[in-house]
Amino acid sequence: MTMPTRADLLQLAQAAGGDAAAYSAAMALQLVNTERADRRPSLPSDFGRGNRIVILGAGIAGMIAAYELRKAGFSVTVLESRPRAGGRILTVRGGDTLEEIDSSQSVLWDQESHLYFNAGPARLPQHHTEIVGYYRELGVPLEVMINDNRGAYFQDAAAFGGIAQRSRAVINDIRGFVAELAYKSVNPASFEQPVSLEDLDQIRNLLIEFGALDRRGRYCGSERIGHREPLGAGFQNESDFNIPLEFRELLRSDFWRHKSNFGELLDSAATILQPVGGMDKISDALSSSLGNLILYNAQVVRLERTDDGARVVWRQSGSEVDQVFEAPYVICTIPFPVLQKIPADFSPAVKVAMPRVEYINGGKVAFQARRFWETEHSIYGGISWTSEQGTQVWYPSHGLHREKGILVGAFIQTSAAGEAFADLSLEGRLAMALRGGERIHPGFSRKAEGGVSISWKKVPHSMGGWAHWEPDTRSEVYPHFVEPDGPFYFAGEHISNMTGWQEGAIRSVFFMISKLAERVASHSDNHAVPAL
Repeated sequence: MTMPTRADLLQLAQAAGGDAAAYSAAMALQLVNTERADRRPSLPSDFGRGNRIVILGAGIAGMIAAYELRKAGFSVTVLESRPRAGGRILTVRGGDTLEEIDSSQSVLWDQESHLYFNAGPARLPQHHTEIVGYYRELGVPLEVMINDNRGAYFQDAAAFGGIAQRSRAVINDIRGFVAELAYKSVNPASFEQPVSLEDLDQIRNLLIEFGALDRRGRYCGSERIGHREPLGAGFQNESDFNIPLEFRELLRSDFWRHKSNFGELLDSAATILQPVGGMDKISDALSSSLGNLILYNAQVVRLERTDDGARVVWRQSGSEVDQVFEAPYVICTIPFPVLQKIPADFSPAVKVAMPRVEYINGGKVAFQARRFWETEHSIYGGISWTSEQGTQVWYPSHGLHREKGILVGAFIQTSAAGEAFADLSLEGRLAMALRGGERIHPGFSRKAEGGVSISWKKVPHSMGGWAHWEPDTRSEVYPHFVEPDGPFYFAGEHISNMTGWQEGAIRSVFFMISKLAERVASHSDNHAVPAL
């Protein structure tokens, strides 16, 4: 008798119980990769037939969940409390209004296609393959974004008299000094493995090349840090390099702590990606694809368990009339600072865990200006750093040589700075950003105009920037959200190991769908879809 193959068993399972049974059998036969459940799901087109799902929130997580589950045959409804899709994807242009819980700002910039400000997510690392894949699939064009630029500046009030220094000088002088120190310390006895004389020569040659040392192992500067006078024609001395920065001053600065290594971080490479025309191009494409599956201005009032699923009570903005959806499954992508204030029939463990998740109250300030950074400093894209509260100045990588551009004059990205930023008045935020700009570019205050700011702690329906997991909460609290809480599933950047990134939000959705698929596959009696 011939033993049936795995393919034969799958065909028998599908004939007996449909695609759900086949999927369950595939998992049992280890034909489905369950080790990396954060990969994009590949479910049969009728896998979810007869199952209603309500998704709370039309940010990137909610829309990707709807996009994938609709393809798998689920009946999907997305409730979005805002009048727009995208969640914390927010691109600001001239004529817009920025609303916070206690203020409103009119954006008085020129209305041109290259004059925009990504107030939320603004960067796409190239290795974030899932979000980049959706750009490709939905036909949203991308362009290179210069994230780390050797022509930008480092400024620290504690060093160099507070005068900003070119990035190329800071980074290459640090490398040179470290290489010289290593060159002078090469000792065969310090190596765990035996080292030949030839190896020692190669080690010294490596250090010479790495740090631009002379043949005696000294760092005296190099063309990497630039020339005292721009090279030209005639009898100029080509080796007339800038003088290396004073090493003691570099040690006094905080440049070496993380700023000089910023471009080496996996998610902060020198060149990354951005959508052409603003980050909201991806949310526009997704929301257009989903169409009337998204209900806007839909405020969730209450979440309840039922015998066979959940009941979502919601209201249209401005209405006092409750409306109800019932479904066997509800996917919650609402940020925890908002979700924990909605009366919900979550388990006691989830209710206790949710307030323990810390959110970084990020913020940004942006100005319109004539492109002085290009004409006066030859800076095209990238970031300058300051020890002032605003931390960073971002130069646009698009619209090069146009008359004006939008500068990000401050990026607040730590808990303490975020709290202090949220406490400032609108005028105080702009003044803070202008001080930082002045430290890097004297005269900045005269050149910047139309300043606007955003504190994500004060943005309705968000009430925070992005999640931050301390090691103890990651180990104690995180497990409560990666498993479903009865009919409730959680997804979003906060339920990932890539918090603050769209890629993290998407991978959390894929992981959640894998959990949902296991449950659907285990139920032989699929729920009928109730009438809308």
